[in-house]
Amino acid sequence: MPFKDFSLFISDTKIGGPFAEALKSGKIFASKCDRCGRMFFPPRPECPDCLAEDVSYVEAPTRGELLSFTAVFVPPAHYAAPPAKMPFSKVAQTPCPVGVVAVAGDLRIMGWIPGMALKDIKVGSLFDVEAKTLKNGQLTIILSPV
Repeated sequence: MPFKDFSLFISDTKIGGPFAEALKSGKIFASKCDRCGRMFFPPRPECPDCLAEDVSYVEAPTRGELLSFTAVFVPPAHYAAPPAKMPFSKVAQTPCPVGVVAVAGDLRIMGWIPGMALKDIKVGSLFDVEAKTLKNGQLTIILSPV
């Protein structure tokens, strides 16, 4: 998969190929250390705790609690934001929420929260984590309320 088609910008790293291919098939992979058992996301080629290079890809859980969120007012081109409200402006003034979900213990996954008003997003709510291929072919992670 070409680097330009992947919105999370890791396709050219040690873990990028398998991770991007998993996203393309609708799965989200984390890494799990074969020595100490810790899982981490995004996947890494070595364990940040014990520094072992013996890591495996495991499918990450896809439901968890929203820990935090914020809004981006100038989203990347791949985010399906409404057109700018001001004539001749390239800046969308509509907030595009981004959140972090705890899916298993200390495993956290960040993604976009499309279609929800900021006032309706509540920390502690359950969200599903999904790998999506957008209309322009780019891959990203979407959070949807349960």
